[in-house]
Formats: sequence, structure tokens, C-alpha cells
Amino acid sequence: MNSILLFAFSPTEFLVGITILTVIAFILGIPIYLVFGLWALGYHVGFGSFPLINMSQNHYGVLQSFSFTAIPLFILVGDLIREAGIAENLVAFTREVIGWIPGVTGNTAIGTAAIFSAITGSNAATTASVGSALYSPLCEQGYDNDYAAATIASGGVLGAIIPPSLLLIIYGAAFGVSIVDLFLAGVIPGLGMLFALLATNTVIAYRNDYGVTDEFGIDPKQLLIKTWHAKVGLGTIVVLLGGIFLGIFTPSESASVAVVYILVAAIGSRQITSIDAIVRACYSSILLIGIILPMVVTSILIQQSLSDLGLQEAISNAIISLGNPVLIALVMTVIMLLAGSVLDGTPNMLLTAPMLSGAAASLGWSPVAWGIIFMMGASIGYITPPYGLNLYVISGIADIDYIKVAKAAKWHWAGFVVVWIGVMVWYTGAGGM
Repeated sequence: MNSILLFAFSPTEFLVGITILTVIAFILGIPIYLVFGLWALGYHVGFGSFPLINMSQNHYGVLQSFSFTAIPLFILVGDLIREAGIAENLVAFTREVIGWIPGVTGNTAIGTAAIFSAITGSNAATTASVGSALYSPLCEQGYDNDYAAATIASGGVLGAIIPPSLLLIIYGAAFGVSIVDLFLAGVIPGLGMLFALLATNTVIAYRNDYGVTDEFGIDPKQLLIKTWHAKVGLGTIVVLLGGIFLGIFTPSESASVAVVYILVAAIGSRQITSIDAIVRACYSSILLIGIILPMVVTSILIQQSLSDLGLQEAISNAIISLGNPVLIALVMTVIMLLAGSVLDGTPNMLLTAPMLSGAAASLGWSPVAWGIIFMMGASIGYITPPYGLNLYVISGIADIDYIKVAKAAKWHWAGFVVVWIGVMVWYTGAGGM
């Protein structure tokens, strides 16, 4: 079949043709894993240098990795937490801790997003949960509707960096990087993004009189009460991260223990009162897994095809040839931002990161450092048009025009970029860590 196709078209013509078809399919809204699968299939049928049978073997081989078992388990943790309805308790706890800062409800939304991120590991789930709980209270406290939505969308970005990030798990599993090391390396950058967001919101809230309060200090009694009410959510964080960071569990084992903990704690505290809630959580998890895993497999097939073409090496060599480390980092930053603005985190990571890995190595960045730097750039894409998944999620919840929310998020976006550049500079100066 290859010879027939190559008789009618040159390799370049065939590749351009299949690429045009896949771009059209993407624009028409066909699921991205089908688009990627179409391109990979077309490439290997046309002139792939290894047998077509390898595609099915690669599918199976990729998913055999033990690290990938963590993905469905972490997704189930997030869905069980949602069914347990603990968002309101986490909101009350966060408000008690940081509610005295100017911009009380905005900062509460940001703090809750950070906690929720540490439980679910998902930016979209964080945006949806916090948005449903806090968008209306933000507006009631005088926040501009667009800015309220933008703050929640920006808080959701933290889910891609703060451990246990689902994207960091996929990155580690796909590229053979220690997930535990990625989690540890993501703590400080994640907190940096959190504090940048809190600082930006505090300044904007103070200047616009959004939720400014004269009440200072924390009521210890109320803090204890709110902490007790939020015990299931906070305990889940301890189980997930404590077991991993102390070396007691692998990420997969930690997520398994967390699932059992949530079921026992939520049923015991009557936050889950029926088997239907557990069934809904499992069903929701299966649906999401059915989207993520095919996306992972087809993205890796695309990555292998591009490597077979020599495109990844060519791009890295072209960037390295610039010579100046500052210029190399600048070009990489622009590419990461552009890719993040049009691709979801998973395909972006699996396609773009390998293309730039050679250039990253030339700057002295280790695989762990490069993973964190890349994922920070990819996460900023969640509030960067034209894709900006979090912007779409919150605009649907708040029934606000997407572009208005994107414009209102500009200062949060700028704060994230400053932290991101700071992390790049630090890793470069620290010898890549």
C-alpha cells in the first residue's frame, strides 16, 4: 500500500495532505485524540519507517506502565470529593484562614482553588467546583462579574502545578521521570504562583474596594470548627501527599489509599449517604479516563512519528544554534505560550515538550526541572486565548462572554509569567537541579 501511495504522491505531498486534513478535522471540532490518530495512521500508511503493526503494540506498551495506574485513581479521588460535597467546607476553612486580607472573597476563592488542586490534581475540576461555590458570593460583594470569573479561572491554573497534579503524573509516566521528584519540584513554583495570584487580587481588590474588610486576625475557636468540618478534604491532602513525600507509598498506592480514606471518612460523616453517589463518581471517572488515555496514546504516536521524521531534533538544533542562552530561553518561552494557547495540557505536553527538550538540556535543565518549567508554561495556557480551557469553563458557569473574562484575567496572567520566568532563571543559575 505504501508503494501505491508514494507512486501517486511524493512523501512531502502526502505528509502535507494528511496534515491539512487533520487541521480541518481539528477546526471542525472532531475530538483531538481522533485527529492525532488520523495523522499518525496516515503517516505510517504513507511512508512510516516501521511497520503499521507497531501502532497497536505501542498502544499496549504505553499503557502497560505502572505509573499510568495513578491516573484513573487520582481522577476517582477528585470525583468522590465532588460527590461528597466538601467544597463548601473548604471554602469556609479558607475564608477563616485568609478572609481578613483585602479582597476577602477573591482570596478565599484563590485559596480554595489551591486546596482543591491538591486534592483533585485537575485545573478544570478546580475551576468548576470553586466557580459553582464562589462566583455568586464574589459578585454579591461588589466584584465586577468579568473579574470575578477571571479570578476563579486563574485559581484553577494552580491545579496543573500544585501536587498531586494530574498533568505531572502523565508527564512522569510518559517520559520516565520520577513522579515523586516532579511533585517535590512543583511545590515552590506552585506556591509562587499562588502568592502571585493572592498579591494581584489583593491590590486590585483594595484599589476597587472589592470585599475590603476592617476585621483583622483569626478566631482560633472558629478556625478549629472550620478545620473539623473540612476534615475529609484536608485529610485527603495529608494522605495523598504525606504518603508520597515520606516515601511510604508510590503515587498509585497513595491514590488507592486516598480512595479508601474518602469512602470511609465521607460515609462515616454522612457526606456520602448513598451508593448512587459512589456509582456517579465511578461513572464520571470512567468517562474522563476514556478521554485522557486515548489522548495520551495518540499523542505519543504523533511524537514517535515526528521523531521518525527528524523534526524534533531539527527544531531543537535550530533553537540551540541561536547560541545566546537568553535568546534560546526567550524563543522557548514564546513557543510554549503559543502552544499552550491552542492545545490542551496533555497533547501540548506530549508533543511540544520533546521538541524543546534538547534546547532545555543545552541550558542545563534536568528532566525534572524541564518538566516543571514546561508545565508552568502549559498551565498559563489555560487562561490564554484562543484555547484557555479554564476561561471556557467559568464563562459557561457564569454565563459571561469568553473574551471579557480573558481580558479581565490579564493581570493574573502577567503575575504567572513573572513567576514562571523567575523559576527559569533560578533553575538556570542552579545548574538545572
